[in-house]
Amino acid sequence: MVGIDKIKTLNIDVNFEQLELYKQHIQTVNQVLNLTAIVDDEGIYLKHFYDSLLIEKYLDKNISFCDVGSGAGFPGMVIAIARPDIKVTLIEPTLKRCNFLNEVIALLDLKNVTVLNERAEDAVIDLRESFDVVTARAVAYLDILSELCVPFVKINGLFIAMKDAKGQEELEFSKKALKKLGAEIETVENLNDEIMGERMNILIRKTTPTPLKYPRNYGRIKKTPLSGRKNV
Repeated sequence: MVGIDKIKTLNIDVNFEQLELYKQHIQTVNQVLNLTAIVDDEGIYLKHFYDSLLIEKYLDKNISFCDVGSGAGFPGMVIAIARPDIKVTLIEPTLKRCNFLNEVIALLDLKNVTVLNERAEDAVIDLRESFDVVTARAVAYLDILSELCVPFVKINGLFIAMKDAKGQEELEFSKKALKKLGAEIETVENLNDEIMGERMNILIRKTTPTPLKYPRNYGRIKKTPLSGRKNV
């Protein structure tokens, strides 16, 4: 299977038995709950598991890691499986998806994962600047996503935005927003896969504390992004 072969090229000591159980549970639950449009074996291994693991190389030992808007657990649950040394927090506002994530944790007997059934702008009240690395996978436009995610990041920590080919356009619009949040672009990893297409992992370093007024209410974030972008 191409997806499994690609994962092996990453040289990560991942437990494939756990990934297989996770994949099967996705397929079972997806029959009654819309977790993902990708349900075939190859698609899950390649477009969910492999794609999630592309950021593993940026994660130091024993860090704290947060996945905002985790959905069915991409990339956070996959990272937790591959890196039991990392303390992973999954933030997901939909209760049914949180129930699914907790089922996966029980099924795989994972000890390093916590699921929070909250919106990001509520969870940050208790978790502001608590994580070494925060990530989100194509949840929203980058200027909106940054306001939701950067407040969770420790000073000198990383926010990794996982994007598709439109990421470059979003990046240009979002520099102003990042500056207001106390962060700056460090590295942009461009990936071009013959099957998956163009992907971007944008590494953003937090350099100063995020002002306490951020994040704002989601309605305000979406209506008036910090980038000044119009016609949202």
